Amino acid sequence: MNILHLITGLGQGGAEQIVLDLARGLDRERHKISVCSILDVSGAYGVYAARLRELGVDVLSLGLTRKWQIRRALALENVLRDLKPDVLHCHMFHANVLGRWAGNRVGLPHIIATVHIAERRWRPWRFWLERRTDPLGSVTVCVSHSVLEFHARRTRVPRDRFVVVPNGIDTARFAEPGRAPAELRRELGIGPGSKVIGSVGRLDEQKGHRYLIDAFGKMAGERADVELVIAGDGPQRHKLERLAGRTGCSARIHLIGRRPDVPDLLHAFDVFALASVYEGLPLALIEAMAAGVPVVASAVDSVPEVLVAGRLVPPRDPERLAEALLDALDHSDPEQTRRAQEHAREHHDVSTMVAGYAELYDSLAAGSASG
Repeated sequence: MNILHLITGLGQGGAEQIVLDLARGLDRERHKISVCSILDVSGAYGVYAARLRELGVDVLSLGLTRKWQIRRALALENVLRDLKPDVLHCHMFHANVLGRWAGNRVGLPHIIATVHIAERRWRPWRFWLERRTDPLGSVTVCVSHSVLEFHARRTRVPRDRFVVVPNGIDTARFAEPGRAPAELRRELGIGPGSKVIGSVGRLDEQKGHRYLIDAFGKMAGERADVELVIAGDGPQRHKLERLAGRTGCSARIHLIGRRPDVPDLLHAFDVFALASVYEGLPLALIEAMAAGVPVVASAVDSVPEVLVAGRLVPPRDPERLAEALLDALDHSDPEQTRRAQEHAREHHDVSTMVAGYAELYDSLAAGSASG
């Protein structure tokens, strides 16, 4: 089966990681995998391109430097005619809309779109375009039940047009650290005996890091033994650095950039914080659960579905976030973290996600054969 993944870009993000994991996990004797990025992959939009090529995956790009360069986007039709995929699997809004339209024009048999997030920004045209192009596709996958409910409500597309395939990670990779947490803490400049609140994610407004920094500023005065580590990069980096400087405790706030050693990093945290204002199904949350780290997270979208054992707080509420972080530092519950770890292994392992998509591909092929 020839499968082409079409994605808006291959920069840092959860959807891009899912494409990489599908390329790595699908049976290559049964599935030929190619990936096409709408955006140019030579710069920031192409972090994952090299990783895919290392797996032997053909990576193509339409070469757009902006998302709506229509003439260049139309080149997708030529790509589809050349590759003739059995399944065109689209990821993220721009790819979903363009893929359905172009795939229908060239007569592809099966077009899947995956919705990775409950989009809360003011983008009404997105839901209108999703509704208008939905009939051109075979099925739309949502990464959680809450994303399905949100997207169906906003697009007014019938619920029977959707299926759920939850995101997954390689849980075994996060179960044990590859290096001693104390060694990693020293490398990060964490003082001996300090407690570490950590977060991992793209430095984007959606992830709510400014509320986390604000919460840390509120609690730092009464807890001199606590430090904050934020791993990741993105458009909010300089703004977050300025916010950290205004807390009066910037020496205890570490913005360490993108890291290749996230499993080890998680084991160096005493508490993991997710302060998102809206979400899809965050991989970083599953990773923290799989690592056995106590979690404090915003109660948004899929997070309450996934976090079966942890502390939930309202989004955009630094006071409540600070209270929950202090409580998690002082009253850790090993049984609670064990339950979360087991839930991650049982329900959100990458093997389960890959099997879910493989079953979907097979069911579409079987439908074609019976028809």
